[in-house]
Amino acid sequence: MGTRTSARHTRHRRRRASIAIITSVVAVLVVAGSAAAATVVLPGLSTSFPFAPDHTSSPLAVPDGGEGADPSTPPEQDPPLPDGPDAEPTVSPAPVEPPAPPAPPAPPAPVSPLAQPCDTTSVMSVWAHQDDDLIFANPELSAAISAGECVRTLYLTAGDAGKGQAYSRGRELGILRSYNVMRGAKAFWDERSVDLLSGARLSVFSPQGDPRVSVAFLRLPDGGLKSSGFPATGGCSIPQLLAGTIASLAPLDGGPAVTAASLQQTIAEAITAWGPTRLFTHVPGASALSVGDHPDHAATGSLVRAAWQSVGYPVDAVRYFIGYPSENLPINLSGDQLARKVDVYRVYAKEDLVIACADNAACLQRRGFGAWLQRSYPKTDAELGIG
Repeated sequence: MGTRTSARHTRHRRRRASIAIITSVVAVLVVAGSAAAATVVLPGLSTSFPFAPDHTSSPLAVPDGGEGADPSTPPEQDPPLPDGPDAEPTVSPAPVEPPAPPAPPAPPAPVSPLAQPCDTTSVMSVWAHQDDDLIFANPELSAAISAGECVRTLYLTAGDAGKGQAYSRGRELGILRSYNVMRGAKAFWDERSVDLLSGARLSVFSPQGDPRVSVAFLRLPDGGLKSSGFPATGGCSIPQLLAGTIASLAPLDGGPAVTAASLQQTIAEAITAWGPTRLFTHVPGASALSVGDHPDHAATGSLVRAAWQSVGYPVDAVRYFIGYPSENLPINLSGDQLARKVDVYRVYAKEDLVIACADNAACLQRRGFGAWLQRSYPKTDAELGIG
């Protein structure tokens, strides 16, 4: 009994020892497994995790460097991904050039010192000599003045015919007195010297108390019937200036010389400054209607046509009056209309010693002048046949 009991106790002790040994082994294995697990390193995650995990790596993958990499080295961080599960990769936008700043506004055009206000319709006319307007453009000028319109007249030459300034000034006086007749009022005229933006200088006359009317003189040398000028003024003329045979032309009164370009600019400046409703002048030299006319007339018409075109003046408002060749056209003025025209002309002619006439009948008997006085033929630009 005692022997069996002792053997049973011995087996029981051995069983408990085996259990302890097994338990110890298991514990060792568990610890060893835990240590092995500590060598597994998770890849880095973006700062937006878990909203956009890095799907390119397994959660248990080893860090970049491949098999055998040092597990103690921290992996490189992947670049942050855009928020949202379906977000596209962010692309830096191309630089956009800022819009150019707006151009500064153009400075206002300078105002010509020739500007004269007019609160009604107006007529501007440009002529080669004193009396061209009275002979060829009347009765239209007289009608404009009688209707209360503003009338601005510019003469390019002194009309001196090589006879000097005394003769030229007499013709100017005749013009002022004839305009008084057209105005129906006697008055003294005030003169002012005007330096234009073009560089030219004009002598501008206006009757006292009537700013509606003004007459301006440039006083360039008269070119004569052959455009060769006169020895007293150096044998030069506006036609020569336009042809380029002379570079400049000086006024008889000592004003600044003009070139072909500045002379055209002078006329253009006058058109802009006066802003006429209608524009009258000679027939240009390029038109067949000018054949046989005075060369100064044709040159003046050419200058005026180029000037109004340069400033965009309306073509329908321009009229060109046939000069010397009108004597070959039918008479179209008579009766009171003709009498009124000759009355105005006779007052002028009294101051022009070359063509002075004592009365209307004498004026109409003068060769050439009598025929021109009985006619007036304005033409449109289309009727010039220039194209």
